[in-house]
Amino acid sequence: MTVYRKISLLMLAVFLLVYLLGALLYTQQARHDVQRELDGVAGLAQSLGSPADLPESVVSSMRHLTPAAEMESGTGGEVPAWFVAMITRESSRPVANGWQVDPADEVEEIWEGFLLISGSYAIGMCMCFLALYVMVRRGIRTLASLSEAMGAVSAGQLTSRLPRQGEQELDALVCRFNSMAGELESEQQTVSRLLNELLQLQDREREHIARVLHDDLGQYLTGIRAQARSLLYDPELSDRQKQQARDLAEHCETIQKHFRHLLQDLHPLVMEQLGLGSAIRHLTEQWQQLSGLECRLAMDERLPDFTGEQQTHLYRFLQEALNNVSRHANASCATLAVARKDNELSIEVRDDGVGNDQLPGNAGLGVRSMCERARCLGGEVRFLSRMGEGTRIRLAVPLSPNTGGVL
Repeated sequence: MTVYRKISLLMLAVFLLVYLLGALLYTQQARHDVQRELDGVAGLAQSLGSPADLPESVVSSMRHLTPAAEMESGTGGEVPAWFVAMITRESSRPVANGWQVDPADEVEEIWEGFLLISGSYAIGMCMCFLALYVMVRRGIRTLASLSEAMGAVSAGQLTSRLPRQGEQELDALVCRFNSMAGELESEQQTVSRLLNELLQLQDREREHIARVLHDDLGQYLTGIRAQARSLLYDPELSDRQKQQARDLAEHCETIQKHFRHLLQDLHPLVMEQLGLGSAIRHLTEQWQQLSGLECRLAMDERLPDFTGEQQTHLYRFLQEALNNVSRHANASCATLAVARKDNELSIEVRDDGVGNDQLPGNAGLGVRSMCERARCLGGEVRFLSRMGEGTRIRLAVPLSPNTGGVL
């Protein structure tokens, strides 16, 4: 039951109780007044002569007195019988000098007063209920707005605010909510800023480690491999020693192959040299080699002019999405589509794996990092996944209509 119905029923019960008590007091007072009036009229009848001795005009104008010979049962058709019985049941009706004391006129006046008071009471009650309806509806409207705003906050829309209210209690509640939403928004901005800085620091550390490995360890491996191959042409070495040198050179080549994959995973140097499109193609080729799965790439050649940081965020987003397919999807094929539509860059990563009904509710650190990188790009990411139907990850990045870069 709603609050308005509960309050209405309670008020209706109170109004009815007050009305019944008032009616009881009114009838008690009416009985007393009728009896007092009849007593006074009985005295008047004693002082008057017989109705037969008085003019007809005088007889017809008498109140509360009726010739006994003409007395009829009842007190008039306009007053209900139950009301007459309730008012006059204890009143005495003496006969004096041929006059019958008749309270009909007095009862009719009391009935008219009762109807007037009851009508006024009903109008007042209706006005009270109308005022209650207006106030409760206004309060419920504020509570409904508060509920919607809280739902928006729970969905992540921390910019939701409510207008000030005229009622002190509702205004205090609204102020508390606005203050809470403001604090949550501030905390979210702080967390997002720290997470963005953490991602940037992580990318810089990866780039630094990749360059150090490439410039130092990579050169050492290349030198060892070259020396091992040069030993194959040394006439003083035996066949067994030359076979060991050949094996050493092959091991160095294998290490260099995995080393290049590691460097590409740490920092895509091809993106700096050939651009974002070539880096995405290289990423899909490398992912197919390492995972053993097929990746179908459909990419628009007209990619936007991203900054270095934005390219890194987009590359890491795609890298994490493909890694999740190979680790968790149990899929046989993945599809990567990169297309530029009007003033938006649309990206979709889809697989034919097992799917997950709880995504992204039970997401791990990888999915959260994807969401944060999408936020850094100013875009919106959506995860569409159902058990047995695979997973789709859609990223929409708005672009500037003039420059083609991220807004």
